[in-house]
Amino acid sequence: MGMRENITVGTAVGPEPSSRISAAAGQWLQKTRGISSDTLALLPVASGTAFFPDLSRKSEAVFFRFKDGWKARSYPDKGFVAGGGFKLSFWNLEQVLKAAPNEVFIVEGELDACALVEAGIPPDRVLSVPNGAKQKAADNPQDMRGYDYVKEALAAGLSKVKKFVWCGDADGSGHALRADMVRILGAARFWFVDWPEGIKDANEYLIKDGADALSELVTDGALQWPVAGLYRLDELPEPPPLTLWDPGFPEWENKIKLAPRTLSVVTGHPGHGKTAMWSQIWFQVVKQYGVPACVASFETRPKPHLRRQLRTLLVGKLEKDLTQEDKTRADAWIRDRYLFLVHPEQRPTLEWFLDMAEIAVVRHGARIIQADPWNRLEASRGRDESETEYIGRCLRTLHAFAHDMNCHVQILAHPAKMDSARRGQAPGLEDISGSKNWENMVDQGFVVHRPEVFDGTNRKTEAHLYHRKSRFEELGYPCKLAMDFKLSEGRYVSTDYQMGY
Repeated sequence: MGMRENITVGTAVGPEPSSRISAAAGQWLQKTRGISSDTLALLPVASGTAFFPDLSRKSEAVFFRFKDGWKARSYPDKGFVAGGGFKLSFWNLEQVLKAAPNEVFIVEGELDACALVEAGIPPDRVLSVPNGAKQKAADNPQDMRGYDYVKEALAAGLSKVKKFVWCGDADGSGHALRADMVRILGAARFWFVDWPEGIKDANEYLIKDGADALSELVTDGALQWPVAGLYRLDELPEPPPLTLWDPGFPEWENKIKLAPRTLSVVTGHPGHGKTAMWSQIWFQVVKQYGVPACVASFETRPKPHLRRQLRTLLVGKLEKDLTQEDKTRADAWIRDRYLFLVHPEQRPTLEWFLDMAEIAVVRHGARIIQADPWNRLEASRGRDESETEYIGRCLRTLHAFAHDMNCHVQILAHPAKMDSARRGQAPGLEDISGSKNWENMVDQGFVVHRPEVFDGTNRKTEAHLYHRKSRFEELGYPCKLAMDFKLSEGRYVSTDYQMGY
Protein backbone atom coordinates (compact mmCIF):
# COMPACT_ATOMS: atom_id res chain seq x y z
CA MET A 1 0.00 0.00 0.00
CA GLY A 2 3.00 2.27 -0.35
CA MET A 3 3.92 4.58 -3.19
CA ARG A 4 6.82 2.78 -4.76
CA GLU A 5 5.65 1.56 -8.15
CA ASN A 6 5.34 3.33 -11.51
CA ILE A 7 6.37 6.73 -10.22
CA THR A 8 6.89 9.21 -13.04
CA VAL A 9 8.79 12.42 -12.47
CA GLY A 10 6.69 15.16 -14.03
CA THR A 11 5.30 18.65 -13.57
CA ALA A 12 2.15 19.54 -11.69
CA VAL A 13 -0.74 20.88 -13.75
CA GLY A 14 -2.90 23.43 -12.00
CA PRO A 15 -2.13 24.74 -8.51
CA GLU A 16 0.80 23.45 -6.54
CA PRO A 17 -0.17 21.28 -3.57
CA SER A 18 -1.76 23.28 -0.81
CA SER A 19 -0.35 23.39 2.69
CA ARG A 20 -3.27 21.37 4.00
CA ILE A 21 -5.53 18.51 3.02
CA SER A 22 -8.78 19.38 1.27
CA ALA A 23 -12.03 18.04 2.67
CA ALA A 24 -12.39 15.68 -0.32
CA ALA A 25 -8.87 14.27 0.05
CA GLY A 26 -9.31 13.89 3.80
CA GLN A 27 -12.59 12.04 3.39
CA TRP A 28 -11.05 9.71 0.78
CA LEU A 29 -8.09 8.84 3.03
CA GLN A 30 -10.36 8.29 6.03
CA LYS A 31 -12.73 6.06 4.08
CA THR A 32 -10.21 3.99 2.09
CA ARG A 33 -7.14 4.01 4.34
CA GLY A 34 -8.44 4.63 7.86
CA ILE A 35 -6.25 7.71 8.23
CA SER A 36 -7.76 10.75 9.94
CA SER A 37 -7.31 14.42 9.17
CA ASP A 38 -5.69 14.89 12.61
CA THR A 39 -2.95 12.42 11.64
CA LEU A 40 -2.42 14.04 8.25
CA ALA A 41 -1.96 17.43 9.91
CA LEU A 42 1.06 16.05 11.78
CA LEU A 43 2.90 15.02 8.61
CA PRO A 44 4.09 16.69 5.39
CA VAL A 45 0.93 15.78 3.46
CA ALA A 46 -1.07 18.07 1.19
CA SER A 47 -3.58 17.89 -1.63
CA GLY A 48 -3.97 19.39 -5.07
CA THR A 49 -4.13 18.54 -8.74
CA ALA A 50 -1.46 17.01 -10.98
CA PHE A 51 -1.14 15.43 -14.40
CA PHE A 52 -0.58 11.67 -14.20
CA PRO A 53 1.07 10.15 -17.27
CA ASP A 54 -0.11 6.64 -16.41
CA LEU A 55 -3.72 7.97 -16.36
CA SER A 56 -3.14 10.28 -19.37
CA ARG A 57 -5.00 13.04 -17.56
CA LYS A 58 -4.89 15.30 -14.55
CA SER A 59 -6.50 14.23 -11.31
CA GLU A 60 -7.10 15.23 -7.73
CA ALA A 61 -4.23 13.87 -5.65
CA VAL A 62 -2.65 13.51 -2.25
CA PHE A 63 0.84 15.03 -2.21
CA PHE A 64 3.72 13.92 -0.01
CA ARG A 65 6.27 16.68 0.43
CA PHE A 66 10.02 15.95 0.50
CA LYS A 67 12.89 18.31 1.13
CA ASP A 68 13.39 18.33 -2.61
CA GLY A 69 10.11 18.05 -4.49
CA TRP A 70 7.07 15.92 -3.96
CA LYS A 71 5.31 12.69 -4.86
CA ALA A 72 1.59 12.45 -5.57
CA ARG A 73 -0.99 9.67 -5.52
CA SER A 74 -4.16 10.27 -7.51
CA TYR A 75 -7.61 9.42 -6.24
CA PRO A 76 -9.97 7.73 -6.65
CA ASP A 77 -8.14 6.15 -9.59
CA LYS A 78 -4.64 4.97 -8.79
CA GLY A 79 -1.71 6.77 -10.37
CA PHE A 80 1.69 8.10 -9.29
CA VAL A 81 3.84 11.03 -10.29
CA ALA A 82 6.71 13.03 -8.80
CA GLY A 83 7.82 16.59 -9.46
CA GLY A 84 9.13 19.85 -8.10
CA GLY A 85 12.73 18.72 -8.39
CA PHE A 86 12.05 15.44 -6.58
CA LYS A 87 15.17 13.68 -5.29
CA LEU A 88 15.32 10.29 -3.55
CA SER A 89 15.29 10.67 0.21
CA PHE A 90 13.43 9.37 3.23
CA TRP A 91 9.99 10.93 3.53
CA ASN A 92 9.54 12.89 6.80
CA LEU A 93 13.32 12.92 7.37
CA GLU A 94 13.52 16.59 8.40
CA GLN A 95 11.05 16.10 11.25
CA VAL A 96 12.91 13.00 12.49
CA LEU A 97 16.34 14.61 12.34
CA LYS A 98 15.08 17.64 14.26
CA ALA A 99 13.68 15.47 17.06
CA ALA A 100 16.74 13.13 17.16
CA PRO A 101 14.84 10.19 18.70
CA ASN A 102 16.52 7.00 19.89
CA GLU A 103 13.96 4.83 18.06
CA VAL A 104 12.78 5.20 14.46
CA PHE A 105 10.16 3.18 12.54
CA ILE A 106 10.75 2.70 8.81
CA VAL A 107 8.09 1.67 6.28
CA GLU A 108 7.97 1.23 2.51
CA GLY A 109 5.29 3.78 1.66
CA GLU A 110 4.09 7.17 2.83
CA LEU A 111 0.58 5.88 3.56
CA ASP A 112 2.09 3.15 5.73
CA ALA A 113 3.93 5.87 7.65
CA CYS A 114 0.60 7.69 8.09
CA ALA A 115 -0.89 4.44 9.37
CA LEU A 116 1.76 4.19 12.09
CA VAL A 117 1.06 7.75 13.23
CA GLU A 118 -2.66 6.95 13.22
CA ALA A 119 -1.81 4.05 15.56
CA GLY A 120 -0.08 6.39 18.00
CA ILE A 121 3.54 6.33 16.91
CA PRO A 122 4.90 9.89 17.27
CA PRO A 123 5.24 11.58 13.85
CA ASP A 124 8.88 12.47 14.53
CA ARG A 125 9.78 8.78 14.76
CA VAL A 126 8.43 7.62 11.39
CA LEU A 127 10.20 7.43 8.03
CA SER A 128 9.29 5.99 4.65
CA VAL A 129 11.68 4.91 1.95
CA PRO A 130 11.03 6.74 -1.35
CA ASN A 131 10.89 3.55 -3.42
CA GLY A 132 11.13 -0.21 -3.07
CA ALA A 133 13.95 -2.72 -3.35
CA LYS A 134 16.51 -1.90 -6.02
CA GLN A 135 17.28 -4.46 -8.69
CA LYS A 136 20.85 -5.56 -8.08
CA ALA A 137 23.33 -6.32 -10.81
CA ALA A 138 23.16 -10.02 -11.62
CA ASP A 139 26.89 -10.43 -11.16
CA ASN A 140 27.02 -8.58 -7.86
CA PRO A 141 24.27 -9.38 -5.34
CA GLN A 142 25.97 -7.10 -2.81
CA ASP A 143 25.55 -4.05 -5.06
CA MET A 144 24.29 -1.18 -2.90
CA ARG A 145 23.76 1.38 -5.65
CA GLY A 146 20.50 3.28 -5.26
CA TYR A 147 20.82 3.66 -1.49
CA ASP A 148 22.84 6.86 -1.41
CA TYR A 149 19.88 8.56 0.25
CA VAL A 150 20.21 6.21 3.23
CA LYS A 151 23.91 6.96 3.62
CA GLU A 152 23.24 10.68 3.28
CA ALA A 153 20.59 10.48 6.02
CA LEU A 154 23.00 8.64 8.30
CA ALA A 155 25.63 11.30 7.72
CA ALA A 156 23.05 14.01 8.45
CA GLY A 157 22.34 12.60 11.92
CA LEU A 158 20.27 9.43 11.48
CA SER A 159 23.33 7.41 12.58
CA LYS A 160 22.63 8.53 16.17
CA VAL A 161 19.46 6.41 16.27
CA LYS A 162 19.92 3.42 18.57
CA LYS A 163 17.03 1.28 17.32
CA PHE A 164 15.54 0.97 13.84
CA VAL A 165 12.22 -0.89 13.62
CA TRP A 166 11.62 -2.11 10.07
CA CYS A 167 7.91 -2.26 9.19
CA GLY A 168 8.26 -3.00 5.49
CA ASP A 169 6.18 -5.08 3.13
CA ALA A 170 5.74 -8.82 3.56
CA ASP A 171 6.63 -9.80 0.02
CA GLY A 172 9.73 -10.85 -1.87
CA SER A 173 10.87 -7.36 -2.83
CA GLY A 174 10.13 -6.12 0.66
CA HIS A 175 12.30 -8.82 2.17
CA ALA A 176 15.06 -7.99 -0.29
CA LEU A 177 14.88 -4.32 0.70
CA ARG A 178 14.92 -5.33 4.39
CA ALA A 179 18.10 -7.35 3.85
CA ASP A 180 19.75 -4.37 2.19
CA MET A 181 18.75 -2.10 5.06
CA VAL A 182 20.21 -4.52 7.59
CA ARG A 183 23.57 -4.25 5.83
CA ILE A 184 23.45 -0.45 5.69
CA LEU A 185 21.93 0.35 9.08
CA GLY A 186 23.64 -2.49 10.96
CA ALA A 187 22.22 -5.69 12.45
CA ALA A 188 23.06 -4.63 16.01
CA ARG A 189 20.31 -1.99 16.06
CA PHE A 190 17.90 -3.49 13.54
CA TRP A 191 14.48 -4.79 14.59
CA PHE A 192 11.66 -5.91 12.31
CA VAL A 193 7.93 -6.57 12.31
CA ASP A 194 6.68 -9.94 11.12
CA TRP A 195 3.16 -9.23 9.83
CA PRO A 196 0.42 -11.80 10.50
CA GLU A 197 -0.39 -14.18 7.66
CA GLY A 198 -2.37 -12.43 4.94
CA ILE A 199 -1.18 -8.94 5.92
CA LYS A 200 1.22 -7.14 3.60
CA ASP A 201 1.95 -3.82 5.32
CA ALA A 202 1.10 -1.36 8.09
CA ASN A 203 -1.83 0.33 6.37
CA GLU A 204 -3.46 -3.00 5.57
CA TYR A 205 -3.10 -4.10 9.21
CA LEU A 206 -4.61 -0.79 10.39
CA ILE A 207 -7.62 -1.29 8.16
CA LYS A 208 -8.12 -4.93 9.14
CA ASP A 209 -7.39 -4.97 12.89
CA GLY A 210 -7.39 -1.34 13.98
CA ALA A 211 -4.99 1.17 15.51
CA ASP A 212 -4.51 -0.58 18.86
CA ALA A 213 -3.48 -3.85 17.24
CA LEU A 214 -1.04 -2.07 14.92
CA SER A 215 0.46 -0.09 17.79
CA GLU A 216 0.90 -3.19 19.92
CA LEU A 217 2.56 -5.15 17.13
CA VAL A 218 5.12 -2.54 16.09
CA THR A 219 6.00 -1.43 19.63
CA ASP A 220 5.84 -4.66 21.64
CA GLY A 221 5.99 -7.32 18.94
CA ALA A 222 9.02 -6.20 16.93
CA LEU A 223 11.76 -8.80 16.74
CA GLN A 224 15.49 -8.31 17.00
CA TRP A 225 17.33 -9.13 13.81
CA PRO A 226 19.05 -12.47 14.45
CA VAL A 227 22.84 -12.34 14.50
CA ALA A 228 24.55 -15.64 13.77
CA GLY A 229 27.13 -16.45 16.40
CA LEU A 230 25.68 -14.42 19.31
CA TYR A 231 23.16 -16.15 21.56
CA ARG A 232 21.71 -16.18 25.04
CA LEU A 233 22.02 -19.49 26.84
CA ASP A 234 18.42 -20.55 26.19
CA GLU A 235 18.81 -19.73 22.48
CA LEU A 236 21.72 -22.09 22.02
CA PRO A 237 20.76 -25.46 20.54
CA GLU A 238 21.82 -28.44 22.60
CA PRO A 239 24.93 -29.88 20.95
CA PRO A 240 24.85 -33.58 20.13
CA PRO A 241 26.74 -35.63 22.71
CA LEU A 242 30.12 -36.94 21.65
CA THR A 243 30.00 -40.43 20.23
CA LEU A 244 32.75 -42.09 22.25
CA TRP A 245 34.92 -44.89 20.96
CA ASP A 246 36.86 -47.12 23.34
CA PRO A 247 40.42 -47.50 22.03
CA GLY A 248 40.43 -51.23 22.72
CA PHE A 249 42.42 -51.52 25.96
CA PRO A 250 39.95 -52.18 28.82
CA GLU A 251 42.67 -51.49 31.39
CA TRP A 252 42.74 -47.84 30.35
CA GLU A 253 39.22 -47.40 31.71
CA ASN A 254 38.29 -43.74 31.05
CA LYS A 255 41.79 -42.39 30.65
CA ILE A 256 41.51 -42.21 26.85
CA LYS A 257 38.43 -42.11 24.65
CA LEU A 258 38.20 -41.19 20.98
CA ALA A 259 35.36 -39.51 19.12
CA PRO A 260 34.28 -38.18 15.73
CA ARG A 261 34.08 -34.41 15.19
CA THR A 262 37.48 -34.04 16.85
CA LEU A 263 41.09 -33.48 15.75
CA SER A 264 44.08 -35.22 17.30
CA VAL A 265 47.81 -35.19 16.79
CA VAL A 266 50.36 -37.88 17.58
CA THR A 267 54.08 -37.26 17.84
CA GLY A 268 57.18 -39.16 18.87
CA HIS A 269 60.75 -39.64 17.78
CA PRO A 270 61.23 -41.47 14.47
CA GLY A 271 61.37 -45.23 14.98
CA HIS A 272 59.55 -45.17 18.32
CA GLY A 273 56.46 -46.91 16.98
CA LYS A 274 53.78 -44.23 16.76
CA THR A 275 52.52 -45.53 13.40
CA ALA A 276 52.32 -49.14 14.62
CA MET A 277 50.66 -48.25 17.91
CA TRP A 278 48.01 -46.05 16.36
CA SER A 279 47.38 -48.44 13.50
CA GLN A 280 46.51 -50.99 16.17
CA ILE A 281 44.33 -48.60 18.17
CA TRP A 282 42.33 -47.62 15.10
CA PHE A 283 42.08 -51.27 14.04
CA GLN A 284 40.50 -52.03 17.42
CA VAL A 285 38.02 -49.17 16.97
CA VAL A 286 37.17 -50.25 13.42
CA LYS A 287 36.63 -53.84 14.53
CA GLN A 288 34.54 -53.02 17.59
CA TYR A 289 32.34 -50.28 16.12
CA GLY A 290 32.30 -51.13 12.41
CA VAL A 291 33.38 -47.64 11.36
CA PRO A 292 35.48 -47.48 8.17
CA ALA A 293 38.89 -45.81 8.22
CA CYS A 294 40.78 -43.87 5.57
CA VAL A 295 44.56 -43.80 5.92
CA ALA A 296 47.02 -41.58 4.06
CA SER A 297 50.26 -43.39 4.87
CA PHE A 298 53.06 -41.54 3.14
CA GLU A 299 56.02 -43.40 4.72
CA THR A 300 54.55 -46.81 5.48
CA ARG A 301 53.23 -48.49 2.35
CA PRO A 302 49.72 -49.99 2.50
CA LYS A 303 51.14 -53.00 0.71
CA PRO A 304 52.88 -54.88 2.17
CA HIS A 305 53.41 -53.12 5.54
CA LEU A 306 49.96 -52.01 6.71
CA ARG A 307 48.38 -55.11 5.19
CA ARG A 308 50.82 -57.26 7.16
CA GLN A 309 49.95 -55.54 10.43
CA LEU A 310 46.20 -55.64 9.83
CA ARG A 311 46.29 -59.32 8.82
CA THR A 312 48.17 -60.13 12.01
CA LEU A 313 45.85 -58.10 14.24
CA LEU A 314 42.72 -59.63 12.73
CA VAL A 315 43.76 -63.29 12.63
CA GLY A 316 45.92 -63.25 15.76
CA LYS A 317 49.02 -64.76 14.15
CA LEU A 318 52.10 -63.33 12.51
CA GLU A 319 51.77 -63.06 8.75
CA LYS A 320 54.42 -65.73 8.20
CA ASP A 321 52.17 -68.21 10.01
CA LEU A 322 48.98 -67.38 8.12
CA THR A 323 47.42 -69.83 5.72
CA GLN A 324 46.17 -68.69 2.35
CA GLU A 325 42.65 -68.98 3.70
CA ASP A 326 43.61 -66.71 6.61
CA LYS A 327 45.04 -64.14 4.21
CA THR A 328 42.02 -64.24 1.92
CA ARG A 329 39.62 -63.77 4.83
CA ALA A 330 41.72 -60.96 6.31
CA ASP A 331 42.08 -59.15 2.99
CA ALA A 332 38.32 -59.27 2.43
CA TRP A 333 37.78 -57.75 5.89
CA ILE A 334 40.35 -55.03 5.20
CA ARG A 335 38.82 -54.26 1.79
CA ASP A 336 35.40 -53.69 3.35
CA ARG A 337 36.64 -51.38 6.12
CA TYR A 338 39.77 -49.55 4.97
CA LEU A 339 40.58 -46.98 2.32
CA PHE A 340 44.10 -45.84 1.50
CA LEU A 341 45.13 -42.51 0.00
CA VAL A 342 48.04 -42.64 -2.44
CA HIS A 343 48.91 -39.57 -4.49
CA PRO A 344 49.61 -40.57 -8.12
CA GLU A 345 52.72 -38.36 -8.25
CA GLN A 346 53.77 -38.78 -4.60
CA ARG A 347 53.27 -35.06 -4.04
CA PRO A 348 50.18 -34.77 -1.83
CA THR A 349 48.94 -31.41 -0.61
CA LEU A 350 46.50 -30.64 2.18
CA GLU A 351 43.87 -29.65 -0.38
CA TRP A 352 44.26 -32.97 -2.18
CA PHE A 353 44.16 -34.86 1.13
CA LEU A 354 40.91 -33.17 2.18
CA ASP A 355 39.32 -33.66 -1.25
CA MET A 356 40.06 -37.39 -1.11
CA ALA A 357 38.99 -37.61 2.53
CA GLU A 358 35.65 -35.98 1.72
CA ILE A 359 35.03 -38.59 -0.97
CA ALA A 360 35.94 -41.33 1.52
CA VAL A 361 33.46 -39.93 4.04
CA VAL A 362 30.58 -39.21 1.65
CA ARG A 363 30.84 -42.24 -0.63
CA HIS A 364 32.17 -44.87 1.73
CA GLY A 365 31.15 -43.71 5.21
CA ALA A 366 34.67 -43.30 6.59
CA ARG A 367 34.68 -41.96 10.16
CA ILE A 368 38.43 -42.09 10.82
CA ILE A 369 40.81 -40.03 8.69
CA GLN A 370 44.55 -40.27 9.32
CA ALA A 371 47.53 -38.54 7.69
CA ASP A 372 50.96 -40.03 8.46
CA PRO A 373 53.20 -38.03 8.59
CA TRP A 374 52.40 -34.33 8.31
CA ASN A 375 55.70 -33.30 6.77
CA ARG A 376 54.97 -35.31 3.64
CA LEU A 377 52.09 -33.00 2.74
CA GLU A 378 53.49 -30.31 0.49
CA ALA A 379 53.11 -26.88 2.05
CA SER A 380 51.11 -24.17 0.31
CA ARG A 381 52.11 -21.20 2.43
CA GLY A 382 51.21 -17.74 1.27
CA ARG A 383 54.01 -15.42 0.26
CA ASP A 384 53.66 -13.28 3.39
CA GLU A 385 52.49 -16.11 5.68
CA SER A 386 54.72 -17.27 8.53
CA GLU A 387 55.05 -20.95 9.34
CA THR A 388 53.06 -20.43 12.54
CA GLU A 389 50.27 -18.72 10.62
CA TYR A 390 50.32 -21.47 8.00
CA ILE A 391 50.10 -24.28 10.57
CA GLY A 392 47.30 -22.45 12.39
CA ARG A 393 45.35 -22.05 9.15
CA CYS A 394 45.79 -25.72 8.28
CA LEU A 395 44.71 -26.92 11.73
CA ARG A 396 41.61 -24.72 11.64
CA THR A 397 40.73 -26.22 8.27
CA LEU A 398 41.28 -29.76 9.55
CA HIS A 399 39.24 -29.12 12.68
CA ALA A 400 36.36 -27.69 10.63
CA PHE A 401 36.52 -30.72 8.33
CA ALA A 402 36.33 -33.12 11.29
CA HIS A 403 33.34 -31.28 12.71
CA ASP A 404 31.46 -30.77 9.46
CA MET A 405 32.04 -34.31 8.17
CA ASN A 406 31.42 -36.01 11.54
CA CYS A 407 34.72 -37.87 11.55
CA HIS A 408 37.89 -38.07 13.60
CA VAL A 409 40.91 -36.53 11.90
CA GLN A 410 44.34 -37.55 13.18
CA ILE A 411 47.71 -36.19 12.13
CA LEU A 412 50.98 -37.94 12.90
CA ALA A 413 53.77 -35.39 13.05
CA HIS A 414 57.47 -35.64 13.77
CA PRO A 415 59.00 -33.46 16.47
CA ALA A 416 61.70 -30.97 15.59
CA LYS A 417 65.26 -32.10 16.13
CA MET A 418 66.00 -31.98 19.85
CA ASP A 419 69.33 -31.20 21.44
CA SER A 420 71.41 -34.04 22.81
CA ALA A 421 70.36 -33.39 26.40
CA ARG A 422 66.68 -34.01 25.54
CA ARG A 423 67.04 -36.56 22.79
CA GLY A 424 66.28 -39.47 25.11
CA GLN A 425 63.21 -37.79 26.60
CA ALA A 426 59.63 -37.94 25.41
CA PRO A 427 58.83 -34.85 23.31
CA GLY A 428 55.90 -32.61 24.05
CA LEU A 429 53.30 -31.37 21.62
CA GLU A 430 55.07 -28.03 21.57
CA ASP A 431 58.13 -29.84 20.16
CA ILE A 432 56.36 -30.74 16.91
CA SER A 433 58.16 -29.13 14.03
CA GLY A 434 56.62 -25.91 12.82
CA SER A 435 54.44 -24.28 15.42
CA LYS A 436 53.14 -24.27 18.98
CA ASN A 437 49.67 -24.39 17.39
CA TRP A 438 50.04 -28.18 17.44
CA GLU A 439 49.47 -27.98 21.17
CA ASN A 440 46.97 -25.15 21.21
CA MET A 441 44.55 -26.05 18.46
CA VAL A 442 43.97 -29.81 18.64
CA ASP A 443 41.34 -31.56 20.75
CA GLN A 444 43.68 -34.39 21.78
CA GLY A 445 47.43 -34.76 21.76
CA PHE A 446 49.40 -38.00 22.11
CA VAL A 447 53.07 -38.91 22.34
CA VAL A 448 54.54 -42.36 21.73
CA HIS A 449 57.96 -42.83 23.33
CA ARG A 450 60.31 -45.74 23.89
CA PRO A 451 62.61 -45.13 26.86
CA GLU A 452 65.15 -47.48 25.34
CA VAL A 453 65.30 -48.90 21.84
CA PHE A 454 68.35 -51.18 22.17
CA ASP A 455 70.38 -52.07 25.26
CA GLY A 456 73.45 -53.12 23.33
CA THR A 457 72.40 -56.75 23.16
CA ASN A 458 68.62 -56.98 22.84
CA ARG A 459 65.86 -55.09 21.12
CA LYS A 460 63.74 -53.30 23.71
CA THR A 461 59.99 -53.31 23.18
CA GLU A 462 58.66 -51.26 26.10
CA ALA A 463 56.89 -48.03 25.19
CA HIS A 464 54.89 -45.27 26.83
CA LEU A 465 51.78 -43.63 25.45
CA TYR A 466 51.29 -40.13 26.81
CA HIS A 467 47.89 -38.53 26.64
CA ARG A 468 49.21 -34.98 26.74
CA LYS A 469 46.02 -33.06 26.05
CA SER A 470 42.26 -33.61 26.21
CA ARG A 471 40.06 -30.62 25.41
CA PHE A 472 36.88 -32.34 26.65
CA GLU A 473 36.59 -34.36 29.84
CA GLU A 474 34.60 -37.02 27.98
CA LEU A 475 37.78 -37.82 26.03
CA GLY A 476 39.78 -38.64 29.16
CA TYR A 477 42.58 -36.81 30.91
CA PRO A 478 46.36 -36.44 30.76
CA CYS A 479 48.07 -39.66 31.73
CA LYS A 480 51.01 -41.94 30.98
CA LEU A 481 50.32 -45.53 29.97
CA ALA A 482 52.91 -48.32 29.87
CA MET A 483 52.85 -50.53 26.78
CA ASP A 484 54.88 -53.42 25.46
CA PHE A 485 55.11 -54.70 21.89
CA LYS A 486 54.86 -58.48 21.86
CA LEU A 487 57.09 -59.56 18.99
CA SER A 488 55.58 -63.05 18.97
CA GLU A 489 52.06 -61.63 18.57
CA GLY A 490 52.74 -58.53 16.48
CA ARG A 491 50.71 -56.27 18.77
CA TYR A 492 50.94 -53.90 21.71
CA VAL A 493 49.62 -54.86 25.14
CA SER A 494 49.04 -52.64 28.16
CA THR A 495 51.44 -53.53 30.96
CA ASP A 496 51.01 -50.96 33.73
CA TYR A 497 47.84 -48.97 33.51
CA GLN A 498 48.27 -47.76 37.10
CA MET A 499 51.29 -45.62 36.28
CA GLY A 500 51.11 -41.97 37.29
CA TYR A 501 51.73 -39.08 34.94
